[in-house]
Amino acid sequence: MGAQRDDQPEVVVHVGDGSEEPHPVDPARPGVSATDPGPEHPFLLLTRSPADSIQARFLHDGTYELEHTTGAERRQLFTTDALLVRDIVWSWIQRDSWWSDTVAWVAIDPAIAELHALHTELSDMLDGISRMDSVADELDRALARADELLDDFDLDFEGSDDRAP
Repeated sequence: MGAQRDDQPEVVVHVGDGSEEPHPVDPARPGVSATDPGPEHPFLLLTRSPADSIQARFLHDGTYELEHTTGAERRQLFTTDALLVRDIVWSWIQRDSWWSDTVAWVAIDPAIAELHALHTELSDMLDGISRMDSVADELDRALARADELLDDFDLDFEGSDDRAP
């Protein structure tokens, strides 16, 4: 009997595709889900579990931000060296200790992480409010147009009794 293939990959790959959230991509079967990263969301996120992941993001100033999470511990690194980013990510995938033993990671202060989470949450909320503003603007325009149309419509019903056929 042949060995069964485990449908759950050990590492799930997420890429930025221009949407707000990453989506998983199976590198063995990319199909239509393998799109180029959107220019406004250039990142690669690899996860083994919700508590074990590594993410590489290309920032607007030309540097890369790498962030690794193991349990509650979060570490970060900034570099302009794309080959170093590649080597770190590949080492993490291979479970080689080089990426954690050799590279100078900086622990992310929990207070800073909390501020970052709050910033993200507020940004998402403000984006929602700005969308509501555009909906309200459209509604205002529709109501103004309805007022214009109703002004042209004669609603004088009292005079209709005086008119004889």
